[in-house]
Amino acid sequence: MGGCSLNSKMWVQILVGLNIISKAHGFSGGIFPQSCGSLLPEHDAFRPETSNPPFAVAFEFSRHPGDPVTVVLRSEGSTRFRGFMLDAQNSSSISSSSPVGQFLLLDSDISRLLDCYGSKGTAVSQKNNQAKSQVKVNWTAEGEEKDVIFRATFLERFDRFWDPISVHLPRFTTTMEPSSPEPSSPEPTTKTDVTQTWEPTPKNSSEHTKKVAILLMCLDSIVEEVKMEVFNIQTFLFASKPFNFGLIKMSLLITSSLVFAADVASLVLFRVFPFEVAPVALVSVLVCFASVELLAAFMPIGPSHELKPIWELVLRGCFALHHILTTAVIFLGVVRSTDVDRSQNGGRSWTLIVMVAFSVWILLTQIWNLVLCFLKQTILDRKQTDQSKPTRRIRTRSLSATTVALIITSVTLAVGTAAFAIAVIFGIMEEP
Repeated sequence: MGGCSLNSKMWVQILVGLNIISKAHGFSGGIFPQSCGSLLPEHDAFRPETSNPPFAVAFEFSRHPGDPVTVVLRSEGSTRFRGFMLDAQNSSSISSSSPVGQFLLLDSDISRLLDCYGSKGTAVSQKNNQAKSQVKVNWTAEGEEKDVIFRATFLERFDRFWDPISVHLPRFTTTMEPSSPEPSSPEPTTKTDVTQTWEPTPKNSSEHTKKVAILLMCLDSIVEEVKMEVFNIQTFLFASKPFNFGLIKMSLLITSSLVFAADVASLVLFRVFPFEVAPVALVSVLVCFASVELLAAFMPIGPSHELKPIWELVLRGCFALHHILTTAVIFLGVVRSTDVDRSQNGGRSWTLIVMVAFSVWILLTQIWNLVLCFLKQTILDRKQTDQSKPTRRIRTRSLSATTVALIITSVTLAVGTAAFAIAVIFGIMEEP
């Protein structure tokens, strides 16, 4: 009886699992009849973009009335779309979702027909999720001439799509050309206006605002790296005297003020364009770290203060975490601003490649500073031992090999960080 009960439970679980699987739909193939009204993808966690989409709807007419109209969905720049949905509505009853006419596929490899509201072929969507720059389909009126509006939705990636574009179908007009004095059968001459397309406006202010925020983060990264390396050089070379330690705190105060201002400005700019949780949360944490660094510069800590080791340790921890989070914010900005899907079309985004190399470089800087943190006492003890030797070389204050290596490495890391950050800035500003 126990075995039978176990088997029954097992079969029940299998049936429940199969039922759940049967309810799961993948929409990358373009079959989503529940979107016939809104034309929007069912991505509940994301909302349509408020900026103007870099895509357009155009028409191509044949020479004779009644022939199919070719509807063209196309990219207006380098941005590609993965998904789309297109339908035709009667402008007088568009609110009642009444499809007009029927679509005919021109390329069944990238597009498929949908049956909306019980009518066959009244909408078109993508057949796969490959990046596309242009899709063409034919549309026939199948009835009397009406005022028709075409609606099209474009999806660049899963979390980035726009509200439907509505475009009126231009009227197909004919005029009679006068022929010879003995007219036989006048041939109609078609006049078509295919310039009635939705044209995207230039990048709106929110896109530029986002780029400025990322630019500030790149400058933040440069200043943070310079501050960290200058702190290392000053600490290991001449932190024992009060005047020199005062210079350390002064440079810390200046750089921390610049970083704090950049972080606050970036936070404000990130809140201007449509709210994105990740960058706003990361920059908020960065403002907290910058506040701690700025506060540390005002603390009455001297070279022989008993809390100086803890003070330095807290600063180094803030430096490292600040730098890592700044890199994360820049990386998110590059991913958002760069056409990552260009690799699908045989190209690559060099800005993203530079950003990956930049992240690796920042990792190396953090490893270097972690090593210095562990070897600090050893380096200082060796430096003190060398200075205690009464030799002519020490009297001339020549630098030891360890000190020279420390300075060269720190300067190299600071210069490399600045070079990578500037390259990323140029890449972001050149993105369409």
